[in-house]
Amino acid sequence: MNDPIIEKAKEARKALEELPEVKEYLKLKELLENDESLKQMRQDIARLKAEGKIQERDNLLKIYHSHPLVNNFYIAKEEVEAILKSVQSLLQD
Repeated sequence: MNDPIIEKAKEARKALEELPEVKEYLKLKELLENDESLKQMRQDIARLKAEGKIQERDNLLKIYHSHPLVNNFYIAKEEVEAILKSVQSLLQD
């Protein structure tokens, strides 16, 4: 037996996944996760933090966040979060 609420939730998810903003976010997320140089930077940032080398970590973080792929990812993430907050607001009303 199919629960109508579950079916509506699945439809809503599918509709969200078709939005250009969500597609762009997911594409950028995959690129970000698979970029070897950025992956290495994330590891180095974590290592520097664990070693207590805060200044070096902060410097590397600035470089990381200035990378165009990272910057575009965070912009896309903010757009998707705004869409999801709108949906949440609609569902709460």
